[in-house]
Amino acid sequence: MIQGPGPGGPGMTFHQEFGEGRERKVVTGGPMSGDLIVTRDTTLADGNRIHNENQTRIYRDADGRVRREVGFELTTPATGAAKRSMIIITDPVAGKRYLLNPQSKTAHVMPLHSPQGHGLPAPPDGEKWAPQDDSNVVREQLGTKSISGLQAEGTRVTRTIPAGKIGNENPIEVVTERWYSSDLQLPLTTTHTDPMMGTVTTALTNVSRAVPDASLFQVPADYKTETGKSGDILYMPMKP
Repeated sequence: MIQGPGPGGPGMTFHQEFGEGRERKVVTGGPMSGDLIVTRDTTLADGNRIHNENQTRIYRDADGRVRREVGFELTTPATGAAKRSMIIITDPVAGKRYLLNPQSKTAHVMPLHSPQGHGLPAPPDGEKWAPQDDSNVVREQLGTKSISGLQAEGTRVTRTIPAGKIGNENPIEVVTERWYSSDLQLPLTTTHTDPMMGTVTTALTNVSRAVPDASLFQVPADYKTETGKSGDILYMPMKP
């Protein structure tokens, strides 16, 4: 969750799941589109349950450009909570990322700093959080299975936080199970269970292998383009 000034203006609360801004490797020659459904379930100490669900529409062209249509919640003292959307276009060919605000018809542009990144967001797999030789991490191969007609390879990563490590009375297990499609080079489903934070589940659905329209990866002509502003948590200034 990001709070502060951004595409929604002051007081914005933007729930950003699973590295929407994290730069991944460029995937070329694999155009696709689909819906990324993210659910978060948390059970409070008194038994009360909190359930949230967000959806991101994703497009990828043959050159590795990616478009994400992200839903988020805008909260201000005047209006309270309201649903809004933001569009993120990552263009490794031009070396830029564009954040489009459909409400104000503005486009913020910033550079891509990592030549290795710029693919689709990947849910955390647990393996990035701990050294490979960490004795508290267990990795399991779960074999393969078909998900929505696509073959996926499963892995489970269990990280155990020993008793007393963070003031905990008993050991805590944090488990991430991921089913990855080598064909799409994307995770199809991921379930991350953390007793301290709840369970976050992602699922890539409605997958199409058709080539998305090229206009989806361009800034609309009627949008005003702006560079990043210093101090804005969502944007970085363009370098000369």
